[in-house]
Amino acid sequence: MAGKIIRWILTVLLLASMALIVSSPSSLAETHPLELDMNVYGEPIREDGWISKNEYQDDSIHFLLQSKSRKAKSSADRTTVRWVTVEIADASQLRTYFSDGSYDSRKQERSNVMTKRTNAVVALNGDFAKYTYDFGYIIRQGVFYRDALDQQKYPRDVLVIDSEGDFSIVPGATSEDMKSFLSGLESSGRTAVNSFTFGPALVIDGEVQTIPKGEHESILATARICICQLDHLKYAVVVVDGGNGVGINLQELANFIPEILPDCKVAYNLDGGGSAHLLINGKMINQTANSRPISDIIYFASAAGD
Repeated sequence: MAGKIIRWILTVLLLASMALIVSSPSSLAETHPLELDMNVYGEPIREDGWISKNEYQDDSIHFLLQSKSRKAKSSADRTTVRWVTVEIADASQLRTYFSDGSYDSRKQERSNVMTKRTNAVVALNGDFAKYTYDFGYIIRQGVFYRDALDQQKYPRDVLVIDSEGDFSIVPGATSEDMKSFLSGLESSGRTAVNSFTFGPALVIDGEVQTIPKGEHESILATARICICQLDHLKYAVVVVDGGNGVGINLQELANFIPEILPDCKVAYNLDGGGSAHLLINGKMINQTANSRPISDIIYFASAAGD
């Protein structure tokens, strides 16, 4: 009798351990890379992939959404900070998309329209790539579009996402800086897939940065959003509700990141205020005053097959 009980307990433990392995984010399966073309989208979300309303996993992607209330010194009131951690199986699942599917189109679109079109699992706004065409260094889905760095009023940090899905910051970038960086990247066997000119960088190599006052409206409390790399093919998006004097300033955001994401290697600020949009399965989950149409999104796609 005792032997049967022991065998039963061992069986239960074995099944439980197998279930943990199956549900673990580290068990993401190998997938076929998605084509680089911007107008190639991810696979639709699977209804059976929902673990809870805040967590999803299929063979190629896993995300978990968390939140907490916070009162920053710069803010007139408490606000909500949300962060979603995302792990993908292949670098091609971290993608970008222009409004109206075109760099040349002047049309701005609602972020939920773009995320539904692309089957985005998790998405956020990008920089203001098409608000003005005489600003920034723009590469999207491997295509170079613009170098207007030397025409800017003051230097900005440029975020580069390479073909392995890793983040690099080119601080205060000039055109010559980008030429040198990209040459070094290519010599290492990688290419630049996406680049963003907004910033500033909040965390570089695990170190919180000191944000210059007076630039990027850094001292204002408002809605904020940033994208982070935690590890290879593991990322996070942090978004702060706000507007009209409520929210967080950039230094407070930079200081807050290690508290919720102690493994963060790189964090980069993106367009905030009414452009700060975090969407899951096509639905915007944060709150910002005067939400507006935007010119581009960054998104994480599923590559799970049938």
